[in-house]
Amino acid sequence: MKIKFKSLLRNSSILSAPGIISIFISLISIPIHLNYAGPENYGNYIIFHFILIFSINFNLGIGKSVAISINNFSKKRKEISYEAINYTLYISLIIFLLLLFIYILEKIIDFNLLSFYEFSLHLFIGSIITIFFITFEGILQGNRKFKSISILNLLFFSFSISIPSILLIYNNELSLQNLILISIFIKFFSIFIMFFIIKNYDLFKKSNSKILLENLKNNSKWITLNSLLVQFYDLFDKYLIKFFLGPIAVATYSIPQQLTGKLSIISKSFSAFLLPDLSQKKIDNYSFNFSLEIFMRIIPLIIFLLFPLYPFILNFWLGNSYNDTIYELTKIFSISVIFSCTSHILVTKFEASKTLYRNLRIEFFLMPIFLGFLFFLANGNYSLLQISFLILFKEFILVLVRLNFLKQEIKKIKSYYLLSLSFLVILYLSFNNENLFYFSLIFLILNLFSKK
Repeated sequence: MKIKFKSLLRNSSILSAPGIISIFISLISIPIHLNYAGPENYGNYIIFHFILIFSINFNLGIGKSVAISINNFSKKRKEISYEAINYTLYISLIIFLLLLFIYILEKIIDFNLLSFYEFSLHLFIGSIITIFFITFEGILQGNRKFKSISILNLLFFSFSISIPSILLIYNNELSLQNLILISIFIKFFSIFIMFFIIKNYDLFKKSNSKILLENLKNNSKWITLNSLLVQFYDLFDKYLIKFFLGPIAVATYSIPQQLTGKLSIISKSFSAFLLPDLSQKKIDNYSFNFSLEIFMRIIPLIIFLLFPLYPFILNFWLGNSYNDTIYELTKIFSISVIFSCTSHILVTKFEASKTLYRNLRIEFFLMPIFLGFLFFLANGNYSLLQISFLILFKEFILVLVRLNFLKQEIKKIKSYYLLSLSFLVILYLSFNNENLFYFSLIFLILNLFSKK
């Protein structure tokens, strides 16, 4: 048990490190880009990357499926990796043919589609690179090369976005197209390194194996649907706020959401370690339960203890852009992200056991209700705080239902129910009764050392 405990903490810390570094890089690069290229350029730059992130879905679950399959059939890991690379090549070929079709269309039809074609070219090349990255990451994850994943995630997801922005200091004449091309080059360089590592460690071998294909038939659609739903949830609230409340409201709403959302880097790092561990045939669930302890007991306490410091931190970072609404939204999203991070751990359990369809039933049932309320609040000019409380309540319901589905495999399940409810109460006290808020922190501290 002690060995697994140390392994989980060590590897999760390694995987979390790039995310923590990326926070500081973002804090530097964002103001540089805004000051040197202007908000419109930065907005278009981020929109491109936001659209590009959807290309993860084109991987069709190959990345996670290969990590699971390698640990289901460890003696066939090389053959499974080769299979994954092959399928990724087929998907890339389809994307390339689609790009070729757009190019031919631009030549045949007498319309000025050049700018659209250039955007498509960057987007499609970036998409091909992205789906290869997800596949290579799955191969490394299945083979437990966590240090390599850690460094390459930093390069692919953080440096590729931040470095072009920082380069504006040295050349403020760089156009949006130049910045995007530099970003794509960095992403390409990262998958080149990944392939070199995979080849150097001899992690794939030519084969006609169909092991991964069988896994993909059972799991691919659920992994892809889950990814689409997560991205849809992340986008739709901001789209409605922009449409009904305007761009200033979007900025006010997005800043605290992005800041607190960085905590998910840690939960996703734990998930990256847990997925191959939970995919093995003999599972004791120790690492799974220990991860839940961290995200339901330790991290919430740290966040609540930081609440009094939020005004100073936010004021220092945002300067004149800081206001009370951002402070209040930051508190709400902090608790929302606790539930979200816990859900990451729970969903990983569904993925590893190939029962992700159970989780999707929850999502599909909740989606129309959530979207209906969200549309009502945005269209009715309700405040950003009220909209953020809806997001919080959605995450609260999801984590409770997911806990209930896995209650047979979770220790201290009743304690997690109680804690989830108590987080909402403590958040309420932070708005309405400062003395009781501080008193409630004692409850969380005592709970941390409770053995029940």
